[in-house]
Amino acid sequence: MLRLLFQSIEQSLGPFLSQAAAVIYWSGLILVACAVLIPAYRVLMEYAAARRSLEQHWVMTCRSCGKLTIVTGRLCGHCDGELDIPWALRRWAALPTRRRGTWARRLKWAGHLLGSAGFLLLSIWVTTAVGALAPQGELHRLFIGFALMAWAEVGWFGGRMLRLDPRGMLTRVGDALMALAAIGAMAIALFFADAARPISETQLARFTTFQGVARIGEQLIPLARGEVGFEYLQLDHELLGYRRIIAAGFSSGERVALPRNAIAQGIVNHLRQHAVGYTNRGLTVRLRTERILVSPNQTYEVIQREGQVLIRRVGESSSAAGNR
Repeated sequence: MLRLLFQSIEQSLGPFLSQAAAVIYWSGLILVACAVLIPAYRVLMEYAAARRSLEQHWVMTCRSCGKLTIVTGRLCGHCDGELDIPWALRRWAALPTRRRGTWARRLKWAGHLLGSAGFLLLSIWVTTAVGALAPQGELHRLFIGFALMAWAEVGWFGGRMLRLDPRGMLTRVGDALMALAAIGAMAIALFFADAARPISETQLARFTTFQGVARIGEQLIPLARGEVGFEYLQLDHELLGYRRIIAAGFSSGERVALPRNAIAQGIVNHLRQHAVGYTNRGLTVRLRTERILVSPNQTYEVIQREGQVLIRRVGESSSAAGNR
């Protein structure tokens, strides 16, 4: 159902989809880079300001003397007159002015840098795990871009929540909720990105048909009843979720083995001879044959798609081959 929906979206949007996907994708990468670099840049600026004895303060104009004064309490720093600031506002305005010792500031900077480094490593792992650096198709690129945007928000709000600054509990709870919402948005985007990923195909062999014969490499085999069979070994391990297809050869009027080196041929022979023993140990070894009626003067290919083997004419769509 999702694939049909994605196909209709691609057909409806046309060239606009490529442009939108590129904008969203690169915007996501830039936002992730900003989420990594901005905290480190902030620490660098705070270090430079501390070396020059620069401090941040709240200031206001005193109503009594008319001078600009630093807000450190309820009284003016020049005339000792009342500033008439409510207690809650005075406490909130005094937060950035709390002085820290040298070791406290260094510990804060070290914590922020470690957090940025950890988020950088997590970002590298996430981008490689989801294939963000090699998107497959425009829809996949689009949803990957949305996922990267959500990941940047996770880093931004998560960093705000964990910052070693005197911040209120409600503010941290709000940042935590926003980070959780971003994680949910990222999970949804990755789900759609995985569904939009094109089905990977691997070509196993190729042959050309003529009147009554088929040409496989340099060999010709007669076509019995106009039919060609492709033999292959299928290895399955249900517990590990492992599946492997190993091409064996073609059969029609006679059998033609596919060329391979001595080591690969020895492995194939070993698996066929000890199929029962491997099956008893959980690895099922099956020798299967995929057959198709062919038309003369056509080129066919054998592909592996989603663990299945299909034979189709070159240039024929995967859906048409699967329907046959």
